[in-house]
Amino acid sequence: MDFNFTKTNRLSVFEMIFGIDWALVKKLLDGWKDGTVGVLSIKKKGKPKSPEQLGYYYPVIIPAAIKGFIANEDFSLTLNFGDKKIEVELTEKNMDNFLKLRYAAMTGKYMDKTDMNMEACSAFEDICIKWIATWLKVQVPPADKNWRKKKENK
Repeated sequence: MDFNFTKTNRLSVFEMIFGIDWALVKKLLDGWKDGTVGVLSIKKKGKPKSPEQLGYYYPVIIPAAIKGFIANEDFSLTLNFGDKKIEVELTEKNMDNFLKLRYAAMTGKYMDKTDMNMEACSAFEDICIKWIATWLKVQVPPADKNWRKKKENK
């Protein structure tokens, strides 16, 4: 969660609303001129997302979504500019952005994967899998719990 601020000599809105001890960041801010504009980021603590989660998202979930779009001719990725529609190429990056926007539409909050902890990443992947199954009629294969053993045996 990001909050824009402008430094002043008054009690900060963060202290009043969130109970943040402004004195903890005072030393840093004292070196800045009044009127300096910045962003204070407040992040929920939690275990960071795991490499395994992203190792499931990029090589399994994204290709399943692309496969669904290709197989289902009723769907395409398009950008609408007024009365113009521009079809977007089905790349990993474009599909990733599309799925993040679907997640935002379904949950009411946009989250970039860099800001996700393990819990948020799991929720994001679950929503992606459900959306792909519901709308594209593609079943995303479950994560392979024995992937490490298979990798070691190769």
